[in-house]
Amino acid sequence: MREHGYNRVDVTDREGWRKEYKLSKAILHIGSDPRNDIVLEGGRGQGVEPRHAQLIAAPGSRGYRLVNLGSGQILLSSLNGRTLPPRGAVDVFDGDQIQIGEYQLVFYAGAGLSNAIALRLRMPDSELTPDATLEGLITVQNMGEVPGVQFKLSVEGLSPEWYDIGPGPILFPGAQKDVVFRLRHPRQPHPRAGAHVITVRATASEAYPGESAAVSQTVRIAPFFRHRIQLTPSDD
Repeated sequence: MREHGYNRVDVTDREGWRKEYKLSKAILHIGSDPRNDIVLEGGRGQGVEPRHAQLIAAPGSRGYRLVNLGSGQILLSSLNGRTLPPRGAVDVFDGDQIQIGEYQLVFYAGAGLSNAIALRLRMPDSELTPDATLEGLITVQNMGEVPGVQFKLSVEGLSPEWYDIGPGPILFPGAQKDVVFRLRHPRQPHPRAGAHVITVRATASEAYPGESAAVSQTVRIAPFFRHRIQLTPSDD
């Protein structure tokens, strides 16, 4: 059974030239030096140092940790236009886009796969704040040959009151459908603020016994503060 697809980076230059790099190692290097895993040639774009950045696979997640090894900033195009300073680091996930020199790099996380089910999770942001809902899309596809399959979706790593997920779709062979997935901040001391891995799993036990597909992503839960003020009467 195939458990996952593969992660990749799509690189484009200033003239639209494109190349795909498969992310098959735990640590990869990006730069103009041909010994890098992802080579950004000087002839296709300027502003790239010999060893400009590093990608480190995040355990338990479909994402990577991007480390800026260069002397200048890296533009995080899809993360509200933020910049990554030299020696800084940031997590990147499916659909995130960065700019190094005159190159654009887009990260794609491989879908969760089994012999009969394909699953993909897309979330435009990974920061869960107390005053906003984090929304994403789950794409389910019937990769088998059984018609009219009812799929079941479940979420691991979160209490049910913290999320909403649409009903699992009924799909014919080859068909796919997007399901809305919403996360709410727990607004309580537990779980603690910081990175938490959530996993979405799809099954269809009647049509495909024993088959399941799962995708995981790290969500950063922002701190939540609740203060209480007590007024004490003065003796004056």
